[in-house]
Amino acid sequence: MTPKDVLTNPAFCPMPWTGLMYNFDGDVKNCIRSASRLGNICNDKIEDILSNNINVARQAMIIDKQKPSNCQPCHNLEVGKTSFDIVSDRKFYIRELKQIPLDTYRVNNFDLHTIDVRWTNLCNFACTYCGPRFSSKWADELNTQQQVPTDKQRADFKEYIFRHAKQLKHVYLAGGEPLLMKENLELLDLLDPDVNLRINTNLSKVDTRVFDRICEFKNVHWIVSVETIEEEFEYIRYGGKWTDFLDNLTAIKQRDHKISFNMLHFILNYQTIFGCVDYLTGLGFHNNSFIIGPLLTPEHLNIRHLPDSVLQSVKETLVERISKQPGYLLEDSYKNMLNYLDQPIVKDFAGSLEQLYILDQRRNLDSSKIFKDLYNIKENYHGN
Repeated sequence: MTPKDVLTNPAFCPMPWTGLMYNFDGDVKNCIRSASRLGNICNDKIEDILSNNINVARQAMIIDKQKPSNCQPCHNLEVGKTSFDIVSDRKFYIRELKQIPLDTYRVNNFDLHTIDVRWTNLCNFACTYCGPRFSSKWADELNTQQQVPTDKQRADFKEYIFRHAKQLKHVYLAGGEPLLMKENLELLDLLDPDVNLRINTNLSKVDTRVFDRICEFKNVHWIVSVETIEEEFEYIRYGGKWTDFLDNLTAIKQRDHKISFNMLHFILNYQTIFGCVDYLTGLGFHNNSFIIGPLLTPEHLNIRHLPDSVLQSVKETLVERISKQPGYLLEDSYKNMLNYLDQPIVKDFAGSLEQLYILDQRRNLDSSKIFKDLYNIKENYHGN
């Protein structure tokens, strides 16, 4: 394989040879975008999962130059786009792992260089669109328990990751809330100081040992989750405080680290997401700092449940913003958001509001006082 092969093969992605994504329930995937899992450490050792289950994808990419079905989410993001600077994990990891020797990419080879490990679902937020699989606060609220590997299975997996820690080129920490996980502190102590760190965080707490240790690294990229501001922020990101968020954002902005915003577009912030973008750009953040996509689950929060007339107003806002050619990831995000609005759905706006009512009752909240425009739609809604 040559560098030209890497760049010109539209099926190629380095992840089946070099990376893994692990969720606390034991599931293992190539990466977070993967359409299906490779296996679960409750059933098989991590070494066996990695060596036995991804040869098909490797052969398809290298020998047949075909796109594996497991990789379809990335390829869908690339349809109709020629720029290399788009929101595709495939292209991101080609850039991120460009120093990996090309002889790594042999069908039967695997050499771990990048990880996305979510040790637990520990989180101090219960965001409206999340659930017990990714938030312990949600699990407590619903009084549910998640199936997890045994202590021995978790220990074996941890030993595998820690044994390869020094050779890692890229580490992505997410959760749950990664700044609260003690396992991340142990991992950080084993990493090469030149490793690239990406931290996906709710930015609720920066007074942790994990935060302090991260700040000792020089190549840090903070990916901050936020969708709107003030009281809407506190409803959507239940457990968070807007003033704390701003204070902590200031704390990381003062460091020589990269900062991006991971934003979801859905029924609660159908218009106010734009005010959030404007607020953050007003703080000096670049248009390449925004990665915005439609919320896919839970179904009742899908923006396409809004009446067509309301969606038309959102489309007009997006068209106007695209016409100003903001460029970078922000413009690409706007185009993705616009395209998504035209996808078909069986509308159930009343069902969406009913689910919000159930959430309000459980949390002793009143969404109608916070999302007034949404409930004004309800008053005039006639089922289209």
